[in-house]
Amino acid sequence: MKKIVCLLFALICFNVIQAQSLDLLKNLNTDDLSEQQVQDIVSKMQSEGVSMNQLDQYATAKGASKEEIAKLKKRIVKYNDKLGGAKKRISTSDENQMPEEFRFDPEKAKYYEAYLAKQDSIKAAKPKIFGASIFKDVNLSFEPNLRLATPQNYILGPDDELLIDVYGVSEVSHKVNVSPEGNIRIPNVGVISVGGLTIEEAKKIIKSRLARVYGGISAGNTFVSIALGDIRSITVNVIGEIVYPGSYTIPSLATVFNALYQSGGPKESGSFRDIQVIRNSKVIATIDLYDFLVYGKQSNLRLHDQDAIKVLPYRNRVTITGEVKNPAIFEMKPGETLKELIEFAGGFTEKAYRERITANRNTLKEKSVIDIAYDEFKIFKTEPGDEYKVGEILNRYTNRVQIAGAVYRPGAYALTKDMNLRTLLEKADGLKEDAFVNSATIFRKNATGLPEMTTFCPKDILEGKSTILLQREDSIFISSVLDLKEKEFVYISGEVMNPGRFPFAEGMSLKDIILMSNGFKNTANVGEIEIYRQITDENILNKNINKAESFKIRMDKNLSLEQTASFKLKREDRVMIRPIFGFENMKDVKIEGEVRSAGSYVITSKNQRISDLIKLAGGLTNYAYPEGAFLIRKLESNESQKKLLEDISGSISSKVIKKGNEIDSLRVKKEILNETQTVAINLEKILKKPGSDYDLKLEAGDVLSIPKSLETVTINGEVLRPNTVRYQKGKSFGFYVNNAGGYSTNAKTSKSYIIHANGSVEVTTCFLGLKFYPKVKPGSRIIVPEKPVRKSMTTAETVAISTSLVSVLAILLSVIKSF
Repeated sequence: MKKIVCLLFALICFNVIQAQSLDLLKNLNTDDLSEQQVQDIVSKMQSEGVSMNQLDQYATAKGASKEEIAKLKKRIVKYNDKLGGAKKRISTSDENQMPEEFRFDPEKAKYYEAYLAKQDSIKAAKPKIFGASIFKDVNLSFEPNLRLATPQNYILGPDDELLIDVYGVSEVSHKVNVSPEGNIRIPNVGVISVGGLTIEEAKKIIKSRLARVYGGISAGNTFVSIALGDIRSITVNVIGEIVYPGSYTIPSLATVFNALYQSGGPKESGSFRDIQVIRNSKVIATIDLYDFLVYGKQSNLRLHDQDAIKVLPYRNRVTITGEVKNPAIFEMKPGETLKELIEFAGGFTEKAYRERITANRNTLKEKSVIDIAYDEFKIFKTEPGDEYKVGEILNRYTNRVQIAGAVYRPGAYALTKDMNLRTLLEKADGLKEDAFVNSATIFRKNATGLPEMTTFCPKDILEGKSTILLQREDSIFISSVLDLKEKEFVYISGEVMNPGRFPFAEGMSLKDIILMSNGFKNTANVGEIEIYRQITDENILNKNINKAESFKIRMDKNLSLEQTASFKLKREDRVMIRPIFGFENMKDVKIEGEVRSAGSYVITSKNQRISDLIKLAGGLTNYAYPEGAFLIRKLESNESQKKLLEDISGSISSKVIKKGNEIDSLRVKKEILNETQTVAINLEKILKKPGSDYDLKLEAGDVLSIPKSLETVTINGEVLRPNTVRYQKGKSFGFYVNNAGGYSTNAKTSKSYIIHANGSVEVTTCFLGLKFYPKVKPGSRIIVPEKPVRKSMTTAETVAISTSLVSVLAILLSVIKSF
C-alpha cells in the first residue's frame, strides 16, 4: 500500500514540476523574452526530454499562438547555434576525450584550454563553406509574406478562413472556416465542399450557390467578393543533412526557404545545391540554394501539409582563396567550370593576377599541381577536393619611367617604343631655371636585375649633342643649383619684435633685416647697433688670431639714416640691438599680514629697503608680532644653473630610490629645485634703525610676511610626546620639554635647537660641561635631535683587533728583553 501511495505522490510531483517548468509559455510574447529566459526554456526542454517537434504541443497547451511558437523556435535555433562552439568545447574538454599528451601529463593539462583556443583560431583561419552563414544571420529570417494578394492557385484546406462579402442590392458578410472534412457552412446557403480546390475554383462554386439565395447576383445588381483570411498551418518534415532535423509547423504560404531557416539550414556535410521536396512519396522539385545566394532568385514553390524536405550529402566541393571577392568552399555540380566558380566567388578583386591560376588536385595516391591559363577558365572543369589559389599582380609597371627634381612636371610617364631622354624632358615641360645642366643621374636595373647608376649632361641632351634610349623603370633625377649650395642665413637678436634667423640674399641691407624682424622695441638703443661678421679670408685667418670682426652703426628708429640702407650684410652676419642703458622692467614686491595696507608694490628705486615698504603699507597694526616677521625671496638662476640643479637633484633622488624610498626622493628633488628661500630678518632693529645693515634692499618677487601675535610653542623630535603648548613668558627651555613628556632615551640634548618664527635658528651651547639652552619666544619650534646610531663590531672585527693587540704586545716584550 505504501508503495502505491509513494508512486502516486511521485506522479503528482512530476506533473506539478512539469507544469511549472514551462510556465514561461503562458501568454507567450517571444519578442519580450530575454536571453536568460530563452536559456531557461532550453534547459527545461533538455531536462524533461522535450524535443523541438513536441514543443508545439506543449506551447499550444499553455495557450501560445502558432505565430509565437514559430518565433520561439527561431530564437531557440539561434541560441543553440550561438552556444554550439561552447558546447563543443565542453564536450572536448572532457577528460576521456583529451589527447594523451595532455591526459597523462598534469603540467601540460594546465594548458589544455590554451590548446583548444589555438585550435579554434586555426579553424577560424580556414575558408568557410559558402552560404552556411546565411542561416545564422539574425537579420535575415526568410519570414513568409502573409500580406500577399490571395494566390489563385492556392489550395484550400482545413482551418483556412474565407471572407465572403455580398454587396449591392443585397448586403451581407460572412467569415467561415474550412472544416476538417473540407466543408464551409454559409448561413441561409448551406454546406459547400471546398477542400482540395484552388481558391479560384472555390470562388466559382460559392458564387453559384449564393446566386440561388441572392437573385441580384444573376441580375447583375449584386456582387460577391471572396478572399482568403487567416491561413492554416501545415506540418513539414525536414530530414537528411540538416542542423536540426524534425517536423516543423509553418504557415501554408511558406516556402522551402522558410522551413530550411527554421531548421538551421544544411549542416557541414549537407548539400546546398541538391535539396529535394518530396510530396506523396515523390520528388516534385530539387532546390539549388545557389540560385538565391548568387543570383538572388528565390523559389516560388509552396509547401503542402506533410511535405518532406530532404537535404542530401554534398558531392563535390572545391576551395578558392586569394584575390577573389568572396574566398570560400563552394559546391560544384558535374560539368561546372572554373569560370562559374569564380562567378560564385564574386569575381576577381582589383589586385588579382588573372593571367593564370594555380590549382592543387587530388589523385588516387597524392596531390598534383595544375596551371590554368586565362583562356582555359571557360572549359576547365572542377573536380572534388580542388584547391584554387588566385595570386596578386606584381608591384611593378610594364611601361613606366620616372623623372624628378628641377623639372616643371616631375612624375611617372608611359614608356613608348624607342622613347629617348629628350622626349621625356619635353613631356615634363623642360628644365627649371635653377636646374643644374652640367650633370644629372639615371637610376636603372641591369640585365641581372641589380640597380646601377649612370650620369648624363642635360644640356647636351637638349641641344641634340647626345641621345639616350630609355628602359622600363628608369628613374631620372635633375639636381637644382639651390640644392647644391649651402643654405645661408643672417641673424638678429636683442631689442627687436621678432628676433631670429632669416634667409640671406645678395644685396640684403641692415634695414632689410630690421624690417623682417618687425622693427625695434621701445627699449632699443638705436644709437649703437653692433654687427659681427665671420672672417673667411684664408690669408687673414693664417696671419691673425681673430676669427670675426665687428661694426658699429648709428641710426634712428625711423630707419631714415642713409647708413642703415647702405650697410650690406653678408652670409652668417649677427646683428645685435642692445637695450637703453639703465633700463629695467618694473619689479613687484608684496607685503602681507599685520600691516595697514597689505598688497603688491612696485620698487621705485634700487635703494628701496624693507623699512620703506612698511612705510608704504602704512606701518604695522596693533596686533603685529615684529619678532616673527620673515622675508621670502625668489632665487635668481640662469639656464645653466637650472640645468646643473636638475642634474644634481636627479642624481641624488636616484640614489634615494635605490635605497627603497621613492617618497623621500621626490622630497629631495623638490627641495633642491625650490626657487624660493626664507630669509630671517630682525624687524625690530630694522624699524629702530632704518637704512642699517639689518634693513635689506628689496628685490623683485620679495614677499614680506608679518604675522600677528603668536601664543604657542611647538616641541618636536626625541621627546616622549611631541606637543604644542601655550607660551608663558620667562619659562625656560626645560619647562617646554617637560610639557612634552621630557626627553626620550635616544635624545641628543646637547644638540637641541630652536627655530624662531622669523626663521632664525639658535642652538644649545656647552661651556665647561654646562649646557646653555636658547631662549624660547612666541611661535618658536623646539627640535630635539636623535643620537647617532653606533654600529657594534662584528665577531670578525673583534678577533682582528684582539690579534693586532697581542702582536703589538709580543713585539714590545721582545724589545724590553733585548735591553
